[in-house]
Amino acid sequence: MTGKSGEVWLKAATAGSLWASVEIVLGSFLHNLRVPFAGTILAVMGISLMIGFQYKWKEKGLIWRAGFICAIMKSLSPSAIILGPMIGILTEAVLLDAFIRFLGRNPAGYLFGSIAAVLSALVHKVVTIIILYGFNIVTILENMYHYAEKQLKIKGPDPVTLIIYLIILYIAFGIFATLIGILAGKRLAKPSGFSLKKSEKSVEPDFSVMGNEKYSMGLLVLHLIVLITGLYLINKAKLAISVFAIAPYIAFLIFKYKRAMRRLAKPLFWMQLIVILVVAVIFWNEYSTGSIFQSEGFVIGIKMILRALMVVMVFSAVSVELRNPVVKTILFRRGFSRLYTSLSLAFSVLPGVMKRISKPGIMILNPVKALSQIIFLSESIYNNFREQMGQQQPVYIIAGDQREGKTIFLKDSISLLKEEGIEVEGIMAEGMDEFGKRTGFELVNVSTGKKILLCSIHGEKNWVKTGKYFFNPGGLEFGKKILSGISSSSVLVIDEIGPLELSDRGWAGPIQNILARYDNKMIWVVRRNLTEKIIQKFDLKNVTIIDIARYKPAELINWIIGGSNNRI
Repeated sequence: MTGKSGEVWLKAATAGSLWASVEIVLGSFLHNLRVPFAGTILAVMGISLMIGFQYKWKEKGLIWRAGFICAIMKSLSPSAIILGPMIGILTEAVLLDAFIRFLGRNPAGYLFGSIAAVLSALVHKVVTIIILYGFNIVTILENMYHYAEKQLKIKGPDPVTLIIYLIILYIAFGIFATLIGILAGKRLAKPSGFSLKKSEKSVEPDFSVMGNEKYSMGLLVLHLIVLITGLYLINKAKLAISVFAIAPYIAFLIFKYKRAMRRLAKPLFWMQLIVILVVAVIFWNEYSTGSIFQSEGFVIGIKMILRALMVVMVFSAVSVELRNPVVKTILFRRGFSRLYTSLSLAFSVLPGVMKRISKPGIMILNPVKALSQIIFLSESIYNNFREQMGQQQPVYIIAGDQREGKTIFLKDSISLLKEEGIEVEGIMAEGMDEFGKRTGFELVNVSTGKKILLCSIHGEKNWVKTGKYFFNPGGLEFGKKILSGISSSSVLVIDEIGPLELSDRGWAGPIQNILARYDNKMIWVVRRNLTEKIIQKFDLKNVTIIDIARYKPAELINWIIGGSNNRI
C-alpha cells in the first residue's frame, strides 16, 4: 500500500480505529446507564475527533475514509443490529468531509460540517423511529402532547415550533463539537504510557463473528423484497390478514438466524413494545372517548408492534447476509483491496488502543483533554502501521474464476516483465485438456521452462486427492524446490494458490518461508472467491488485487515497475 493514496488509507486506518474505540468504550458506558441523547453524544465525540485530526493530518478524503473504516468495524461486531450505526457513522463522516472540502480546512468548514453531521444524527434518529413504527407514531406523540397541555392547563408551543427548538439544540451540539475538536487539535496532550505493546498489535479481525453461517445472496434480496411487501401489508391490509401473511416468514427468520435474533430475547425490547401498545390504546384518539381502552388504538398498537418486529428481524437477517464473502469479493473486484488492508491494520491495534484511551467519565467531563490524548496516540499507531507495511514485500494477486484466463494473463505479464529486462522466477500451472475437458495441470519452472505433472483426474495409489484432482508428490517436490531456491533480485511468481494452501499443504510452507525472508515483489494467482481467505491466511498487508475482469497485464507491469498502486 504505497503511494499518496496508500498513505491516506494508512492514516484513515489510524483515525478509524481510534473512532471505533471511542464508539465502543463510550458507547457501552452511555447505553448501559441509559443516558439521554447517547447517540448524539457519540456523534459529537466522533465529529470532534475528526476535526481534531485535521490539525494533525491535512490529506483530503481522510475523514470519509476513517468513517468508512469505523462503520465497517462496527458491522463486524457481534451485535445483531448493524445497519443503523453503520449508516449514521458513514453519513456523519461524508457530510463533515464534504463541507471541509467545500469551505476549506478552517473554522467555517469545521463549523458548518459539524452542524450538518450532528443534524444528520437527528434526522437518522427520526427516520429510524418512523421506519420502525410507521407514521402512526407521529400522530400518537402529537396526541400525547395535546393531552399533556390539557391536563396541565398550559398552552405550549405548537409541534412545528418544538421541532425548530430541537433543531436549534442540535445546532448547539454541532457548535460544541466544533469547539472541542479545534481545541483538542491545537492542544495535543501526551497520555501516560501511550506506546502500544507488541502483544497488543497482533490481534486480527474476526470476519466470522456470527459463526459458521450459510450465506445466500438470494436470501439477501428476498429479505429486502419481503420487508417492503410486509410493511405495505401492515399499513393497508386488515390486522388478521397481515398477521397470517407475515407470521410464517417471521418463524423462518427465527429458525434461520437464531444467533442474530438475540435482541428479541432482551426484556427491555419487549417492554418498549408493550409501552407502545399501551400508549397507542390510550392516545390514538387523543383520550377523547372517555374510555381508556380504544379498539382502534389497540389495532394500531398491534400493527406498530408487528411492524417493529418485522423491521428489527429483517434488518438482523440482512446484517448477517451482508457478511457474505460474496459481498466482500464484489468489493475486491471493484478495487477496494486497500480498504481490506486498512481494516486489518485497524483491527490489529484496537484492543491496545481501547486500553489506553481515557475512561468514559473523563471523556464526558474533560472532552478536550481526552480527545487530544487520543489524537496523540495516532502517531504511535501510524508508525506501527508503516512498520508493518515496510516489513512486508508487495504482493500482487491476479484474481479470476476458474478457466477465466488467469494463466494467460500471467503468461502475458511474465513476457512483459522479461521485455523490460526484469528477471522472473517461480512456478506456473498450465492446464491440460482432453476433448475440451480439463484433466489436470502441469507445473512449469518459469525460469527454465521445465515441466512436470502436478495433478490429474487420474491418480496413482500414493497420490493425495483434493477435489477432483490427484496430486503428484514429485510435482509438489519440484515446485517446493524451485520456491526454496529463488533469489531476492527476481519478481517471484506463484500459480496457483488455493485450497491446498488454506489447509497448510501444497505451497503453504514455502510461502511462509518466502514471506519471512524475501524482499522483492511477488505475483500470486488466486481464484476470485478465495482471495480474501488467502490474504487472511498469510496475513498480507501490502497487497494489491488485480482482477482480470478489470485490468490488463500492461497495467500490472506499470504498477510493479513504478512501485506504487493508484487504483483506488
